[in-house]
Amino acid sequence: MPGDNDMLDRATLAITAGTGVGVGIGATTSAENAQSMLNSSFEQILTGHFTWYGSDIITVVGIGLSIVGIVVTAYRIKLERRHKNAF
Repeated sequence: MPGDNDMLDRATLAITAGTGVGVGIGATTSAENAQSMLNSSFEQILTGHFTWYGSDIITVVGIGLSIVGIVVTAYRIKLERRHKNAF
């Protein structure tokens, strides 16, 4: 029953285990899969058997920004070469 034993519900367990960031993403699996994505195998990541921690989210965002930076740099180099060849 809600309220009787709030310390043992999954969301509370997830927050106390340090997965406060991951609660909004997967509160139902946080208590069962307490392993970080960075510490999981590729197979576990593909099947979703991990918990999103803040460091995981920051890593994915950083990788995404790095890829965007590489694409933008390659595009700028291509435009610069095209501009030089036009003259």
